[in-house]
Amino acid sequence: MTRWPRVLVGLILLGLAPLPSACTRVVNPATGESELTAMSPDQELQVGREQHPQVLAEFGGPYPDPALQAYVQQIGQELAAASELPDLPFTFTLLNSEVVNAFALPGGYVYVTRGLLVLADDEAELAGVLAHEIGHVTARHSAQRYSRGVLAQGGLTLGTIVAGVLGGAAAAEAVGQAGGAGAKAWLAGYSRDQEFQADDLGVRYLARAGYDPGAMPSFLEKLARNDELARQLAGKDDAAETSWFATHPRTPDRVQRAAAQAAAGTGQDGRSGQDAYLSAIDGLIYGPDPSQGIVRGRSFLHPELRLAFRAPDGFRLQNLPTAVVGRDRSGRIMRFDGVTVPAGRSMRDYLVRDWAEGLALRNVLGFEANGLAGASASTAGQLSNGQSVDVGLAVIRADRSRVYRFLFISAAPMGRADAAAFEATVRSLRRLSEDEAAALRPLRIEVVTVEEAQTRDDLAARMAVDANPLEQFEVLNGLSAGQPLVPGQRVKIVVDG
Repeated sequence: MTRWPRVLVGLILLGLAPLPSACTRVVNPATGESELTAMSPDQELQVGREQHPQVLAEFGGPYPDPALQAYVQQIGQELAAASELPDLPFTFTLLNSEVVNAFALPGGYVYVTRGLLVLADDEAELAGVLAHEIGHVTARHSAQRYSRGVLAQGGLTLGTIVAGVLGGAAAAEAVGQAGGAGAKAWLAGYSRDQEFQADDLGVRYLARAGYDPGAMPSFLEKLARNDELARQLAGKDDAAETSWFATHPRTPDRVQRAAAQAAAGTGQDGRSGQDAYLSAIDGLIYGPDPSQGIVRGRSFLHPELRLAFRAPDGFRLQNLPTAVVGRDRSGRIMRFDGVTVPAGRSMRDYLVRDWAEGLALRNVLGFEANGLAGASASTAGQLSNGQSVDVGLAVIRADRSRVYRFLFISAAPMGRADAAAFEATVRSLRRLSEDEAAALRPLRIEVVTVEEAQTRDDLAARMAVDANPLEQFEVLNGLSAGQPLVPGQRVKIVVDG
C-alpha cells in the first residue's frame, strides 16, 4: 500500500482532455500500411506525457538507483534507435514494483518493473522485453484499439484504452461500460495478433541492435515457469493476476512463434551481455520494498506509516498500490486502506454518515484499541452477481487527519467466530516502534560466483525465502531441474539486505 492510496483509473479519466473522434488515414510506421485512425501521432504523445507522472505515482515510482535507471534507459534507447521511429523521444523507466511486468503508453513511454529485472539473466533478455514494448508503440496498437472503438460506437473515453493497457480486461471494465460487446473486445487489452506483431518487431529490433534474438523466446519460457511457481507457492489458481500474463495474453504458441522468428537467420550469434547485466542488478531489491509496506504471513507491516496488523487465520494478504487485500479458501474477503478525514470528526460519525452512508447498519459501536479511537458496524450487502453477503466495517483514527478502514465480506452468514476474527484483526492494528520499523529491511539479489564442487543445493540453502528454495533458485537463474552448476558461473541468490 503506497503512502497515499490512489485509484489509477480515476486519475486516468480525470487527467485526460477529450480527443476528437474524427478519423483520418495515416501510414503505420512499423508496417508501412495505410490505416484509418482517430488518434494522431501528436495525440499519442499527449496521452503518454499526461499519464506518465500518474503511472509513476501508482506503480511505486521510479526505482531509486540512478545508475540502474541509466542502464535500462541506455538499452532502451539503443533499441529505439533500431526501430522505425528513431526520432521519437522514447522514455524508459524502471518501476519500483516487485510485480513481474512491463508495458508501454502511447508516445513512447515504456516501463519495466524491478520484479522483471530480477528474473532476467542477461542484457539480451531485458532487451527482448523492451523491444516487445517498443513494438507496441511503433505499430500504434493503442491508437488502433482506440480508433476501432470509435468506429464501433462513435466515441469512447480514452481512459478505457489506457486502463486496458495498464491493467488488462479487468481494469478496462473498471473504468466503465464501453457500450457494446464488440467494442469491449477491442479495448480489453492487446489482441493476440497485436502481441504476435510486437514479438515479431521485437525480434527485428533485437537483431538490428546486435542482441541475440533467441533471448526473447527463452525469457518467455522463464516467465511461464515463474508464473507456475508463483501459483504453487500461493496454493491457488489465480496467482498470475498481477503477473506478466495478466496483461500479455498467455498463449503457448507465443514462445514457439518467437523461437521460429529468432531461428530465421536474424542473428543468433548476437551478444547476451550477461556479465554487465548481472553486475548491474547486484543488490537489487527482491520482493516487497519496506517503504511500500511488507506482507509477512498474515501480518502487514509498514515502517514509514509505522503501523502493523494481523489478518485472521487462513487469510492470504496481497499488498496492492491502493490497498491491502486478502481472502481465505472459504471465500471470505478483507480490504484495508487509508483515507484523509478532517480533524475532529468522530469515527462513529464518519462511519455512519460518510463511508457507509445509505446502508442499514447494525451493531454500531465505538471502541479504543492500542490507544487509537475507532468505530465498527455490520450490515447485509449484495455483490454485483446478486449474491447476498454479510459485511463488517471498522474505522480507526491514526492521527489528526488520517483514518484506516477495514472491510470484511463473508458469503456465509457471519457467526460468532467470524465476528471474533474480524474484531481481533481490527484491534491488532498498532503503532510500530522505531526499532521495529528500522528492522524491516528488504531482501536483495546478490550475484555470487559458483565455487569448485559447489552444488545447487548449497546455494539454494543460502536463499532467504520462506518456501521451495531450490525451485526458486532454479527459476531465478533459468536452470532446468537437476542442471549442474559450473565453477566460475555467476548466479543470483536472495539474501537478507
